[in-house]
Amino acid sequence: MSEPASLYARFTLSHEQYEAFMNSTPARPASFDDWQAWFDRRSMAGDGRVGADMLAELDAATVADVIKAWREDPWTGTPPVEYDELRRTLRIAMLQASENYIEMLRLLTPLRGAAAFNEASADDFVLIFDYLWGDSEISAYLLLDQGRSRFADACAPQHMHEARGYLEEALDYMQSRGG
Repeated sequence: MSEPASLYARFTLSHEQYEAFMNSTPARPASFDDWQAWFDRRSMAGDGRVGADMLAELDAATVADVIKAWREDPWTGTPPVEYDELRRTLRIAMLQASENYIEMLRLLTPLRGAAAFNEASADDFVLIFDYLWGDSEISAYLLLDQGRSRFADACAPQHMHEARGYLEEALDYMQSRGG
């Protein structure tokens, strides 16, 4: 992969769960023990090892601060975060997330923390894939349920369809704003 992949995340949260998640301290990368297994399935430069420096804590007080920083970075192409209280759904899109797996680890960590807040039986996920470049190469696919997050190998077709549709809306929004 040489071009930045796009990120889409969907979480099912009540208003109270949404507020708690956004005001929570971002999850710590070291809280998850499956990073190395994810790296092992990827082709990357270097030794492919998850080093301690990659597992350093994020420099943000809350998840809302992390998302605000993403939104303020014009490179990422992150439209406003959408929380639909009626559908109890939080959706996050980032058109140019990264092409670097270490950076992806840093992006995924706070989102994985949503598992502690989302509806236990929800069909929630985070997907990083080549949306903008006409390819469907998947860099990361996480499922969130029962209070945990886990990498999955095969992306559910309905998840890919949903992500593509929402990223299309995000791209249209960013283009209409001159971004």
